[in-house]
Amino acid sequence: MKTEIAPEKEAEAKLREALKRVTFISQGVAETGQLCRESVLGAPDFVLPVRIGKENWKLACQIKREAQPRHTRLAVLELNSYLASLANPKVYPVLMAPSISPESAAICTEAGVGYSDFVGNYRLVFGNVFIESRGASSPKTKRRELRSLFSPKAARILRCMLRDPGRGWRVKDLNDAAGVSIGQVSNVRRALLDREWARVGPEGLVLTQARALLDAWRDVYKDRSLGKELYYTLMHGSALDHEIKSVLDSSGQGAHVLSASFSAGRWLAPFARQPLHVFYADEYGKGILRSQLQLKRADKGANVLVKHTEDAGIFADRIEAAPGIWCTGLVQTYLDLHVAGERGAEAAEHLRRHRIEPLWTAEE
Repeated sequence: MKTEIAPEKEAEAKLREALKRVTFISQGVAETGQLCRESVLGAPDFVLPVRIGKENWKLACQIKREAQPRHTRLAVLELNSYLASLANPKVYPVLMAPSISPESAAICTEAGVGYSDFVGNYRLVFGNVFIESRGASSPKTKRRELRSLFSPKAARILRCMLRDPGRGWRVKDLNDAAGVSIGQVSNVRRALLDREWARVGPEGLVLTQARALLDAWRDVYKDRSLGKELYYTLMHGSALDHEIKSVLDSSGQGAHVLSASFSAGRWLAPFARQPLHVFYADEYGKGILRSQLQLKRADKGANVLVKHTEDAGIFADRIEAAPGIWCTGLVQTYLDLHVAGERGAEAAEHLRRHRIEPLWTAEE
């Protein structure tokens, strides 16, 4: 069987390192290549003989370049199919990959399959051996993969799905709703399925793990605004609120300027009042803000922050939180609040608890 092979020597070295924690295990010479591959489903990439007291065991190791939950389930099925074809009960299946997530680790554990990754996470239970280690950091490549899933164009797709997680989406429907290419939709679809955050049913792609998706997005989110400008306005109170409504209306009802971060949270789920008014704006919207709010540049004592962005997805996802008050969508507001400091993180979770989670609960 042709498998996606990570460097066998590295995998073997990591496995031997984990086994060294048990002093009564003697390790033999690994069998690789045609010595261990057979014409059965799940044949291992290498076999490591070990001796425990008077017992001889073989660790049948399959290596995957990726071990997302969907890949892991397939590997587990293959390994167990291989074991079923053997007459020797003292063969223990082990899945190896550059990184094995807690979700994939749980899949292995439930199926009675050992695992070991290249960053120090492992669980091996055979004979009278039990060794386990979790909590090692994932490699940087894994974080890069997640960031690509949450790139601006991919984010347009995810916002659509998070607004209505119970809905089934055809590829063409997401293409139309998000305004991105068919290829981009296909990439996001595959990533969601690999992580088992979505499933495919008769109605199309359905988001099933909205909470896990948003958690992962939050953990890697970074402010993508192209620039930030601080201003001061003499307006305040109800007069300022009235003028902000005028700005949002004259900018195409939020098409060029949006209340963001704490300013959006104030209308969506009030938590902590902040004196700084925060906006997303494109070049056209910045001109309207400066003119109508009579903004003056300020290095100190600023009460208006304008974040410049050309990300059309942020504007397309806008919502009218109150008559004339156009804000970033719930998910974007949550993400922006979460990176806005300690009080921002608290405000983000308040918004999630009171506005976002109820939408998902209604779909369950």
